[in-house]
Amino acid sequence: MSRGKHLSLSEARKAGKLDQFAKENPATGDMEQFDGLLDAMAHGEQPDSALKKKKAKDRTSDADASED
Repeated sequence: MSRGKHLSLSEARKAGKLDQFAKENPATGDMEQFDGLLDAMAHGEQPDSALKKKKAKDRTSDADASED
């Protein structure tokens, strides 16, 4: 284990202390952008097209719901 005051990611994983690692290393990010990129990777799309589709879907209602 390291002698510093913070755990490294690999040490935290091996020791089962991921919660402690997360508290010591807070992160900020854009959840919408991350979700769009992850979705694009999962479906094999270009990131820009996936984000545009997601934004368009969020703005409009579902086609099945509007027919009723």
